[in-house]
Amino acid sequence: MSNLISTPNGNVFAPGLKDRAASQQARVAQGVSSGSLTGSELGVLKEMRSEARESLAEAKGNNGWVGPQERKDLHQDLNAISRTIFALKHN
Repeated sequence: MSNLISTPNGNVFAPGLKDRAASQQARVAQGVSSGSLTGSELGVLKEMRSEARESLAEAKGNNGWVGPQERKDLHQDLNAISRTIFALKHN
């Protein structure tokens, strides 16, 4: 996959983030299809992903690119989403 992510502020180079987001989306889709995620749980995950996308757009908007610290913060957001996916699917 490409390392460019589309944001409201334009494309941003953010290695690893796009692949992780796609992987998480697949995990959520599998949880929905198997019935291990409910509609309300899906809403929680969508809100978390929306907040992560807003953080990405904000990071890009500051100076036109995502720096190392901003990338670290975004990966921490994705880590939290991943832990939440696991917890919701295995409740």
